[in-house]
This record gives sequence, C-alpha cells and structure tokens, in this order.
Amino acid sequence: MSEQTPAEAGAAGAREDACRDYQSSLEDLTFNSKPHINMLTILAEENLPFAKEIVSLIEAQTAKVFIHPAIELLFFYRRV
Repeated sequence: MSEQTPAEAGAAGAREDACRDYQSSLEDLTFNSKPHINMLTILAEENLPFAKEIVSLIEAQTAKVFIHPAIELLFFYRRV
C-alpha cells in the first residue's frame, strides 16, 4: 500500500476544496440569476484542473432539479 506524497495530498485537498466550494455555490442557485451563473463560470475557470469533477457536480445537480415537461419540449424543438 503506497502513501500519498505531500504534493499528491495537497492536490487532493485542493480538489476537495474546489469541489466543496463549487457544490455549495451550485446549491445556492435556486432561480435564474445571471450574476450567480457568471460567478459559477468564473469559479469553474479558476479550477480547470478539476473540470471533470465540476462537470459531474453540475450533472448531479441538474438531475435533482424538476424540469416541467413543456420546458423539455421547448429545448427539444430548439435543437431540431
């Protein structure tokens, strides 16, 4: 069993901090707020090394949110 080097431990801690901060801010987004969305965008840009984890957080949060069926149809028709 190998132990983490200090650099690996630091990177893991930075990842956890970035994900915790992003998740907290994402949960605060409860309505369509451009300033809040801009802040989330900036936060994601500042944490590009953790992009995969941030995308997973966004996907998980999106799955929790109720989307009215009429809105789904609107998105569908805009793609066609």
